[in-house]
Amino acid sequence: MHRPGKVRPQQRILTITPIAAACAALLWGGAAAAQTMEDATANTVVVTGIRGSIESSMAIKRESDSIVEAITAEDIGKLPDVSIAESIARLPGLTAQRVAGRAQVISLRGLSPDFAGTLMNGRELVSTSNNRGAEYDQYPSELINGVTVYKTPDASLVGQGLSGTVDLQTVRPLDRRERALAFNVRGERNGNGKLNDESSAWGQRVSFAYIDQFMSNTLGVAVGYAHLNSPGQQKEYKAWWWGDQNNLPPGNADVVALKGAEVTATSRKQVRDGLMAVLDYKPSRAFRSTLDLYYSQFDQTEIMRGMMWNSHQWSAVTYRDPQIETIGNVKLLTGGTLVNLEPIARNDYNTRKDTLSALGWNNKYRTGEWEFIGDLSYSQARRHEQVLETYAGLGPAGSGITDNNFQFRIPVEDGIPRFTPSVDFTNPSLIKLTDVGGWGKDADMHRPKVDDTLGSLKVSAKRSLVGMFSYVEGGLNYSKRDKKHSDINNYYFLKNNHAPVSVSPDLVKPSTSLSFAGIPAVLTYDTLGVLARYYDQQAARSADLAIQNWSVEEKVATGYARLGIDTDLGPVPVRGNLGAQVIGVKQGSDGLAVDGDKITPLHGGSDYRDVLPSLNLNFDLSHFVDRTALRFGAAKTVARPQMQDMRAGASGGISDTTREWSGSGGNPTLEPWRARAFDLSLENYFARSSYVAVAAFYKNLTNYIYNQQTSYDFTGFPTQSKTVPISNIGTMNRPANGQGGMVKGLELSGSLEGGLLWHALDGFGILGSYSLTASSIHPNGPGTSEKLPGLSGSVSNVTLFYEKNGFSARVSQRYRSAFRGEVTGLFALRSFSEILAEKQIDFQAGYAFEQGSLKGLSILLQVNNLNNSPYQTKQGSPFASGAYAPERYTTYGRQVLLGLNYRL
Repeated sequence: MHRPGKVRPQQRILTITPIAAACAALLWGGAAAAQTMEDATANTVVVTGIRGSIESSMAIKRESDSIVEAITAEDIGKLPDVSIAESIARLPGLTAQRVAGRAQVISLRGLSPDFAGTLMNGRELVSTSNNRGAEYDQYPSELINGVTVYKTPDASLVGQGLSGTVDLQTVRPLDRRERALAFNVRGERNGNGKLNDESSAWGQRVSFAYIDQFMSNTLGVAVGYAHLNSPGQQKEYKAWWWGDQNNLPPGNADVVALKGAEVTATSRKQVRDGLMAVLDYKPSRAFRSTLDLYYSQFDQTEIMRGMMWNSHQWSAVTYRDPQIETIGNVKLLTGGTLVNLEPIARNDYNTRKDTLSALGWNNKYRTGEWEFIGDLSYSQARRHEQVLETYAGLGPAGSGITDNNFQFRIPVEDGIPRFTPSVDFTNPSLIKLTDVGGWGKDADMHRPKVDDTLGSLKVSAKRSLVGMFSYVEGGLNYSKRDKKHSDINNYYFLKNNHAPVSVSPDLVKPSTSLSFAGIPAVLTYDTLGVLARYYDQQAARSADLAIQNWSVEEKVATGYARLGIDTDLGPVPVRGNLGAQVIGVKQGSDGLAVDGDKITPLHGGSDYRDVLPSLNLNFDLSHFVDRTALRFGAAKTVARPQMQDMRAGASGGISDTTREWSGSGGNPTLEPWRARAFDLSLENYFARSSYVAVAAFYKNLTNYIYNQQTSYDFTGFPTQSKTVPISNIGTMNRPANGQGGMVKGLELSGSLEGGLLWHALDGFGILGSYSLTASSIHPNGPGTSEKLPGLSGSVSNVTLFYEKNGFSARVSQRYRSAFRGEVTGLFALRSFSEILAEKQIDFQAGYAFEQGSLKGLSILLQVNNLNNSPYQTKQGSPFASGAYAPERYTTYGRQVLLGLNYRL
């Protein structure tokens, strides 16, 4: 019985743009025109490459009981993009957030990464981030065979998310019936060139994959290795903050001015080594045992040079020749000259080392109508960082040694402002190591660490049935996860009682240019060498320990039952599944209670239970419209809280005036986000590599987590105050479960082979999607106006491709509208930024030799970020008028790769 398709809540939720409507019409038109041709040519050609990948992905989408999206490799070790995150971000309803120029984290259906589950081969993974969200740049695309994104839950899938679940899959060697050997080598260049002397604009990628079968195809082996050495070159301008109350001439009290800014040139060396190995043993049809291993190590070195300055109202800065423009009913100071400015020359040196490993052993045994599965897994992630910043300038803060003719011009549209200092900031006799900003330190180092481990055991049994229920399945899963985070923070002070010092000539490096923002260059030196020669390290600071040092433990027991559905509703075949999970969670956290220099251990925790029913139905409408399916999904879903929010650490104290306790910290008693979800999807598969689908979804989050003032018992809390409190019951500002809301959306997706429209277009094709999402949730609580993190109102992806006679070409555009993104702020702390709309274009072209002595060899040119799309943000809080001021403008350069693939 032939049964396609999938779908989601069918409300007319949002307005579709004319472009999206035109795409839909084109795809439906292609379906009508192409049906006869497809029927005549079905099953006559084996398609590989781009179209083969689309066809395989469509088959997974069509045959799944759940509503899913899928990506499959075009060939062994060859996913369609330069990174796995780039590929995932092209799927309908998904989008990526760039970090340091790389697509790193994924938002699924308008919800931030922590709402999604991430699996590898069906097993939950740990993360190198501070919380749960996966950082997908840890996974080389060359080692991933495919990705399935579950948009509706399946009761048998453990570790699911509230917004959806991303399952990364490695190859299964016994699923192939031939040996495969593939090599890949590519050179890489960054379009921004070499920004710092110690860096390079050049890099390379090398990968190897081997698959084979032995012992009459009962033993399969797969091994893959991928090496990446990628240059990152970043030009950035960032505004610190904006406000009125400036030292401007009379009559300009309502003018808003920039209170500080920075211009930086950052160079990164990113070296990642990944290894994948699979041992697949199937001595009979009844038994199969698979052992798989994944390991990656990602080392990053970052060198940043730049200039920054304070120009707030508490400084001695004044203005000459101010230029004022009105934008959105706000008077902005967009040009002029700063007087009495104390610019800071920055030389930073940062390192990060991530290791991630996952080991899984799966055993399946079939006897008669029964199938038994046992699965054992373990994964670990570690992150070690060093964040070092040093300062130099004309003199210490308040010394009176200033730049009195620092000119500036800030564009009202996109672009980087122009700044022109009147002093040579490359001259080491003028620019000395000192605390120019008055921050109470001459240099600063943070060393954050993350250690995340997860062990899991799953057993299940499944029995085939006859009748409307095709099978019955049940299972148990137990997992234990431990996540630890710490940070050691040291201040550094110059020797000789903080006396400013000139950098020795042997430590001075060629000056780093900041000319992209008008600044000729800045003093550049060997940061580590300077730190060792001129500074004394102070003892680790305790003030941040409550925030930074914590551990969280989770023990999760999951039981599930599932019924397969396979029946007919009149002329309509129906299949799917009905199931439920019962989840019991016991959680605990260790942290620190801090009041000044008084510190004591702190522990907290709780337990809770959830029952999560789920239903997936697939109606085969081929009786009415050929190869068409209507899918429906309904479920209750959860996402466990961010682990940083679950920390037991807190800081607090007693007010001398009110004699009341108050504090702030984490909340180890947090319960998960909970939601009721409904999905509807209508899909038509009108050719082997062509389909059109429209989907709608509605999620009602019954609660949300945000900071609230809660009652807290401070008994035993350390205090340095001599004031006797009225009571030990005080208030704690911390994350707590509160009011939720809805997230809803509409998704249009499709693929069309050009040859279905016109024979001359044979080999051409188009693949695309368009998504609209809206939410009523106030993530900071009722009455607040901030947007839901990760939610872009509209997201689109379109790929035009050509593939024929060995030639291939592809151009892709990925767009997401403005959104509020979670970012890493000062000293690796979590913060948020208002990120403007992004449109990135990628291109690739290649040729594969299909015969002769070079058969198996292919040449590939790739250009990622062809349009050098800037990363732009705006001020996080609007002015009284509602207008926003620009905050950040960053370019990462084009990423050009040229290389060879060879497959035996």
